[in-house]
Amino acid sequence: MGSADRSASQAGCVSSLERGLAKAEWLLLGASILVSLALLELFLRLWFPLFPSPYQPDDVLLVKLVPGAKKAFTRLAVNGGQRIVSQINSQGFRGEELRPLNHLKRVIVYGDSNVQAEFSELPATFPKQLESRLAPAFSAGVEVINAGVVGYGPDQISLRLPGDLEKLKPALVVVVVFADNDFGDLIRNRIYRVNSRGDIELSRYRLAPQWRANLQEAAHPRGLHRLQLERYASRLWWSVRQRWSQAPMSPDEYQSTYVEQSLKRSQMDFRAYMTDDADAANPFADLYDADIALQPDSPSARLKTALMERVLIKLRDTTARASTGLVLVILPSAVDVCDHYYFVNTRRYPQYDRGRLSGLVEDMAVRNGIPYLNLWHAFRAEDANLYYFHGGDDHWNDAGQAKAAQLLADLIKQRQLLDVPNRKP
Repeated sequence: MGSADRSASQAGCVSSLERGLAKAEWLLLGASILVSLALLELFLRLWFPLFPSPYQPDDVLLVKLVPGAKKAFTRLAVNGGQRIVSQINSQGFRGEELRPLNHLKRVIVYGDSNVQAEFSELPATFPKQLESRLAPAFSAGVEVINAGVVGYGPDQISLRLPGDLEKLKPALVVVVVFADNDFGDLIRNRIYRVNSRGDIELSRYRLAPQWRANLQEAAHPRGLHRLQLERYASRLWWSVRQRWSQAPMSPDEYQSTYVEQSLKRSQMDFRAYMTDDADAANPFADLYDADIALQPDSPSARLKTALMERVLIKLRDTTARASTGLVLVILPSAVDVCDHYYFVNTRRYPQYDRGRLSGLVEDMAVRNGIPYLNLWHAFRAEDANLYYFHGGDDHWNDAGQAKAAQLLADLIKQRQLLDVPNRKP
């Protein structure tokens, strides 16, 4: 072999060696990145845990809680800024595992986000505060089950109720009607329609396919979606935005960005419902029922009011067949019951009545023989601003839940709503 051939051969070997080393360096770099990401993910999960979404799609209820799930909620700075982690038990209720029925009095509380109350520590939630106030009056004990689910309307409760009555054998059912957006749930969810006889019947409803897929993936992530780095980045971004958006809004800004938008959304939801579109979209997108509050004679307001009364009658009849008591708790909207919270332009909407949304539900309860507690009167008699969060969060706060629990416990004892033989398993 000549010197030129040897030089070419050596150069080829060097080139191959360099390529091998470069490839090894890239592999090492890739492995280092993967290990670093894995260590960062582990660190974040240990020190700043996030959880998969506790909400999953359901063919009947549109959405339901994932048994065993956890949810982290951070209050706005104006509301204290606390971070609260709530636990869903093995049967899909917020709180501890259920106790054996035996001789204790069991109460189930249904409602939306105000009842699930992911914004409050468990002892401060309305169901738990009700339990603590009822327990001393019953030697056998009282268990109050939190059956609240974010976004739920009375229609979803009516579908869930028969199975829960059969399985859990409660002595009393409490339904919290949020007189803010629960009327609107009845057309957003598409579950019921009024037939030619004036009765409600199930429609051919379903959760929109894209929303169903999104909920399924969020609740049961697979593959790379199990990594939470993207969620941490999103959480950080929203925290920064929230910090820079804490300046209080003027009444006119509230009016233009919430009440007016709620009216437009109510009209849009009504048009979609009347097109016979079977798909329910975002199951959590609830806004103030401004059409009923501001324009009570509008077609959408009349339809939503008619649907609400028929659903409440269905709840009454379902519990009556099971020999179970029923009581409604009417939770007023902060828009209506609070001063200087949201602004309604009464010159533009002269038909606006602060008490209409709550009063309509009260009238329905009276007409149909359903025991009720209308919190509008109690909250309005004092400074209602003390009973709600602020900064755009219009849920009742711990004080509001405590006030409601005390008033309902008094009503239950006065009306002897739990003084009935316990249902047999």
